[in-house]
Amino acid sequence: MERIKKALEKAQQQRQETATEKPLPEKKAPRVVKETQHIEYSETRNINVSEQLLKKNRIIAGLDDDPRADLYKILRTKVLQKMQLKNANVLAITSPKRGDGKSLTAINLAISIAMDANYSVLLVDLDLRNPSIHSYLGLPAEPGLSDYFAGDKTISELLVHPGFEKMVVLPAGQAIKRSSDLLSMPKMMELASELKQRYPDRIVVVDLPPLLQTDDAMIYMPNVDVCILVVAEGESSENDVKQSISMIDKDKYIGTVLNKSAEDHTASEEY
Repeated sequence: MERIKKALEKAQQQRQETATEKPLPEKKAPRVVKETQHIEYSETRNINVSEQLLKKNRIIAGLDDDPRADLYKILRTKVLQKMQLKNANVLAITSPKRGDGKSLTAINLAISIAMDANYSVLLVDLDLRNPSIHSYLGLPAEPGLSDYFAGDKTISELLVHPGFEKMVVLPAGQAIKRSSDLLSMPKMMELASELKQRYPDRIVVVDLPPLLQTDDAMIYMPNVDVCILVVAEGESSENDVKQSISMIDKDKYIGTVLNKSAEDHTASEEY
């Protein structure tokens, strides 16, 4: 945690210095960022997640014997069609408040997209204050992005392959309370650019924090192409939903997913 604090202080100093510097002549920057130019799946940690744990944690998109997986396939098709129209490859998933089900939706949708023959998927946990993707998948809590910001790990050392073909996970690591400061660091902006550009056929699914409880999602939103809002039936108020949608760029907002719906009969019937 002390190293993260030092990284934040260094970033703040860099921003202050940049603000006082005279503008330099316009110059083309190289596309590949030094920090992450060696991201390779061959270095990824392999951790096989048991089917029993997946069922227990409602990770059902990859289960052949669960008819609810078809609902995620329908969602996948709708999302990919809209992303293709916008030539997009970075998808953010957020919600009005904590507990609406955005992380579970992000995981299941990422798995479903990875099952499409045309795409590979990188699932990124950017809910740095309350990371949960590792818990759902039974992965170690650390290392993660907190170690990357502290300078202890490279991105290639953090990636995890949880047993789903063509899908890797970038976990958040240790929970960070000053997460909005980290998300605005130049190092984070460089990483966001690299994750988007390195593999054109890869879909990057980003699990963002809730919109109405922190400014984290708004800080990172310029780095995504499209965004889905997850709302919980009986829990998300109409005002919360409207306010959340208004906070998302209208050109990036592609729809809302209703979670915790009482009308689940279609998901339990075989076709």
